[in-house]
Amino acid sequence: MLNLTAENPKAKNISPLLQRWLTAMVLIPVLLLVLLKGGRLLFAALILLVGGVGQWEFLEMFQAGGDRGRKAKVVILGAMVALSFCLAPQAAQWPLFVLVFCLFALFLFYLLSYEHFQNLAWELAVNTLGLLYLPFLLGYFIWLRFLPDGEWWVMWLLAVIFAGDTAAFYSGRAVGRNKLYVQVSPGKTWEGTAGGLMANLVGGILLGKWLLPQLTIWSLACLGLVLGTLGVLGDLFESMLKRQFQIKDASHLLPGHGGMLDRLDSLLFAAPALVYARLLVLNL
Repeated sequence: MLNLTAENPKAKNISPLLQRWLTAMVLIPVLLLVLLKGGRLLFAALILLVGGVGQWEFLEMFQAGGDRGRKAKVVILGAMVALSFCLAPQAAQWPLFVLVFCLFALFLFYLLSYEHFQNLAWELAVNTLGLLYLPFLLGYFIWLRFLPDGEWWVMWLLAVIFAGDTAAFYSGRAVGRNKLYVQVSPGKTWEGTAGGLMANLVGGILLGKWLLPQLTIWSLACLGLVLGTLGVLGDLFESMLKRQFQIKDASHLLPGHGGMLDRLDSLLFAAPALVYARLLVLNL
């Protein structure tokens, strides 16, 4: 199994900002190629891969050095949960059914193995949260992609969230003075957050008129701001988890960005909101 926390010695000679852009220049074309040319199933496979890596990082944070076999079992259960979202456009109850089935399987495993664990309650709680936080929330990307014109909705969501993250990063560095939530994320400022939300709003409208022409400007503006706000909350939630272990990044897998979980944190909260906004509010 790869050690996702090990730093690349060669990367230390490159500035963090350059690493950040080089990593993005490699990953974004791959993502767009899979999204636009790979079809639904290849996109679902990519989500399974990304989700599995992120879930492994999550488990490593809480159980560093723990049994890899048990972690692998939880990742496999997570893949089942995420994969069930392929059926969601036709049968929305399937993801919930598979989630409950996987939770029961996890509970049964620990019930039958009670005598072999000293910190059973802790490990069970971590693995349960790992199923809910990573594969279940990330599965909404698969659901969104499998809906009509799903590739354009996914592209719009990614663009809005990434635009907000980038604007927040640079505006915070340039003019950030007042800390947003120093106990959880010392680097985030109100000024950076405002810059990010402005990018969510403007980017959501401009890109939306191109990618989602069926939506009005007001719908795009509201969605952009709501998703941007949820992205901030998702970022803070992951930062809260990392603060418990005094680590800056979930891993060093992506130079300049940290780990896979560090790239997913905002999207995990935003994707479900967009799916339900589309189905229940916009009726699209």
